[in-house]
Amino acid sequence: MIDPLTLGLLFALGTWSALDGSSVGQFMISRPMVSATLAGCVLSDPATGLLVGVLLEGVHLGELPVGGVRLPEPGPAGIPAAVIAIQHPGSGGIAVAVGFGVLWSLFGGQTVFIQRRVNGLLVRIRPGRTGRSDRLERAHWACVSIDALRGCAVTAAGVATAFLLPPSWIARWPLGQGSTVALLALPGLLASGSILRSWVSNRRRHALFLMGYGGGLVLATLL
Repeated sequence: MIDPLTLGLLFALGTWSALDGSSVGQFMISRPMVSATLAGCVLSDPATGLLVGVLLEGVHLGELPVGGVRLPEPGPAGIPAAVIAIQHPGSGGIAVAVGFGVLWSLFGGQTVFIQRRVNGLLVRIRPGRTGRSDRLERAHWACVSIDALRGCAVTAAGVATAFLLPPSWIARWPLGQGSTVALLALPGLLASGSILRSWVSNRRRHALFLMGYGGGLVLATLL
């Protein structure tokens, strides 16, 4: 079990990660590679947190938060994912952690959508009313406070769910550490490839593909 102080630090990290997504700062704490690594530092295992964060980052690499698009929220989800991987060492813990992180980011994204609708209700100002600037400022701080509470609740619920996962299920994962990491890295490679399509010309994409394919064959042969 995790002591109350550590739990408080994890919840505070989840709150910061949620606020960093759009409300306050945007210092990239909301990226899963950062949030999961910091969660690993809190739990005295930054290496496992970094591994889970990198794998989750690959999954969400191609998502662009432009305008009002609805996206998953990977930052707070990276914290319970790191908790799972650290509480259940081995390839099974990593596999379940990454899978849980992806699913929990979808849940977090739904809460963001609901909060946006609440924000729209809070900032409505009827024409002709006095004190509009003061009312708008209060509505702004109310929206930020709701976002903080939402991020803390999403993180706390994720950590609580992580403790409810049966260890016997996690122990049934059949692959080893190397095969598990390679399998979970595939979505990130696909996301990276989709990004390269918009940045690199066709000829260069073909060259990069052949280089990557050849390098993968050499690496697989050496291993």
